[in-house]
Amino acid sequence: MKKILLLFIIVFTTHIALAQKGSRERVKAFKIAYITEQLDLSSNEAEQFWPIYNEHEATMDGLKKKERKSVRAIKEAEGFDNLSEKEAEDFLSSYLEAEEQKFLARKKLITDLRQVIPHKKILKLVKAEMDFNKRLLKQLRKRRQGH
Repeated sequence: MKKILLLFIIVFTTHIALAQKGSRERVKAFKIAYITEQLDLSSNEAEQFWPIYNEHEATMDGLKKKERKSVRAIKEAEGFDNLSEKEAEDFLSSYLEAEEQKFLARKKLITDLRQVIPHKKILKLVKAEMDFNKRLLKQLRKRRQGH
């Protein structure tokens, strides 16, 4: 039953990835499939895991979006050299606040997951996310090199 559920989720997310045009949506779909495969969640665990994880991802996406907006503002000011000391101080304060919010979101994720899946699977999640990000970066480098 677990294998059928896993296969269904992978096929479904792959189908969604191919149907969607945005590369971010494709990456998210592949990430879901990869995490699903790596954690080997039971159907009961998956039912409890995914809402918590999706909420975390939405929070992180919001924080990253805010961060990108700040970086764009600096680029529009033509770089760090053109910032006043006050603007640089404000940017650093915003950066530190964003990093703290990311840390607190990650801590909340782990705290919430402790209630629904074994600690070993939480560690597998941490490793799966790192491995997925490494694979993603490797593919991006490969594409940029024209392979």
